[in-house]
Amino acid sequence: MTALRLLGCLVLLVSAGAAGVVPADPAAADETTAVDGFAAQTSAPTLVTMGTTVNETQPEAGANFTLTTHIENIEDGNGDILVENVEIRRADGEILTEETPNERLWSGNRLENGQSLSLDDAGEYNLSVRVELRHADGDDYVVRHPVAVTVYDPHPAMTVETESTLPGSRTTLNLSLTNGDDDLIRNVQLRLRGENVSVKDNRRSVARLSATSAETFEYEVTGKTSGTANLTADLEYTTANGTHRRTTRTLTPTFTRLSNPGTVELTGVSVSRRGQTLQVSGSASNVGTTDVLGVTVGVESNQKVSAGQSSGEYFVGEVASSDFNSFKVRATLDANASTVTIPLRVSYIVDDVRRNRTVPVTYDVPQRPAESSVSESDSSLPLSVIGGGSLLGLVALAGGWRWFRGD
Repeated sequence: MTALRLLGCLVLLVSAGAAGVVPADPAAADETTAVDGFAAQTSAPTLVTMGTTVNETQPEAGANFTLTTHIENIEDGNGDILVENVEIRRADGEILTEETPNERLWSGNRLENGQSLSLDDAGEYNLSVRVELRHADGDDYVVRHPVAVTVYDPHPAMTVETESTLPGSRTTLNLSLTNGDDDLIRNVQLRLRGENVSVKDNRRSVARLSATSAETFEYEVTGKTSGTANLTADLEYTTANGTHRRTTRTLTPTFTRLSNPGTVELTGVSVSRRGQTLQVSGSASNVGTTDVLGVTVGVESNQKVSAGQSSGEYFVGEVASSDFNSFKVRATLDANASTVTIPLRVSYIVDDVRRNRTVPVTYDVPQRPAESSVSESDSSLPLSVIGGGSLLGLVALAGGWRWFRGD
């Protein structure tokens, strides 16, 4: 080795020491300081350089690209090395891809190890290449090399929003598609699918989407409309230069619960007795912020009361928010009790889901029916009975007149 080459090696050795390449002590390997640019080992009797290249100028999100690691056992080194393992890791240490070349490099030889990987989201990534080497003398070494990768998303951006709803109720999902490119796109086709939710009429299309413009599509979603849902959006379109492109995205909208949905309360309830019939009247009041449909109020049975035969259920219909409608139902008193509880079943539809609940109404039963009801009952005697009594009276009057005349 000439004096000049010896000086060059010394320079590299000093530089490599600052680079932080260390023997592969398992306990210390992960603490190895990442190097920027080329690396060389200091303690091994040879010199190794390493660098990386990416085949794409700017990798696309979700698309595969190749990261190639260049490893060289420089010509002036001393002894061969075995490239045992090459890993590409995220900044948090997660291994994205790993290969075991097990290729021996003699002095002056080099290895170009290409590895394919993909990154799902656009953004800046601080990756690292971790290489395990074994020298001819049996010692192991680890070299790390940082790789900064910028991933961009070439497709239109998608955002989703949902309208507040009740869990399990139907709701509306708005998907906005934004073309961030400088050129328009054509023949845009969008299909939306979901897990645990159903998307009605899930295909949308638009002939063209201008540059830097957005289009919002409205979908009707049913099913498990609570918490966060997983939706898959399949997008196809044609670029301005005629290239047909497609991509699939995972969207995770969060369904928010409706704060004060339509709710029916029974207000102004009163009970009156007529014989064995109890008449219950009042108002079905909507105390929520959304309309309710198909409201009915009916009498349920227990040991003391049962639904009236002809009017045990009342159809109230639609009740707007903060509004009310009257109802009137009848129950039959089945026991001689001083107090009874009349169970009223309230049923209505809010946000396409029918809600049912039972409202108990307590009534202190008067021990005697109202007099008015008795009088009313007497006055409704059949007309034939009234006619028969009058006829008997006329016959008696005629008999008395004939006795007075001496007939």
